[in-house]
Amino acid sequence: MQSQQKAESDLLRVYGRLVSLTLILIILAVIGFKYFATMPQLAARSVELEHTRFLNVLAMVRSQWLSLGKPQQMRLDWEVFNEQSVNNDQTSVLMSVQGWPQPSHLDDQSCQLLWQQLMGQEAGDESLIGSYFAKDNSCRYRSKNGDSIGYQLNSGRVIFLTSS
Repeated sequence: MQSQQKAESDLLRVYGRLVSLTLILIILAVIGFKYFATMPQLAARSVELEHTRFLNVLAMVRSQWLSLGKPQQMRLDWEVFNEQSVNNDQTSVLMSVQGWPQPSHLDDQSCQLLWQQLMGQEAGDESLIGSYFAKDNSCRYRSKNGDSIGYQLNSGRVIFLTSS
């Protein structure tokens, strides 16, 4: 009789552990689902912050351009001299007649380089991919989630577009 009670007790203990483990897995699944559901919102917020930062940088560059007497190209104050960067094109930014930073060439790579110069990002940072659009003479910086920042080279206008 005691061995049967001991077997039943062991069986109930195992059953209790299975129920506890199942509940813990369900709770972890719910938490994981909610976490991964918010990831696109966090990415969108990141691009939105970059948009605001880009507007501020453009205002500072234009102000610096005006204070320096409207040069055709200028070196940005926040760029640190890099000994590996022998080419002066990488350390100076071309400016339009209206005072807006311009890429050195009208292509995707130059738009990407312009973003890196203005925002101070390393060349390996691929958070936003730059593309040139000849139709409206603009650079568009697109994130992996589809949000984008458009920069019209003629007017300095910046447009933030969301994918949702």
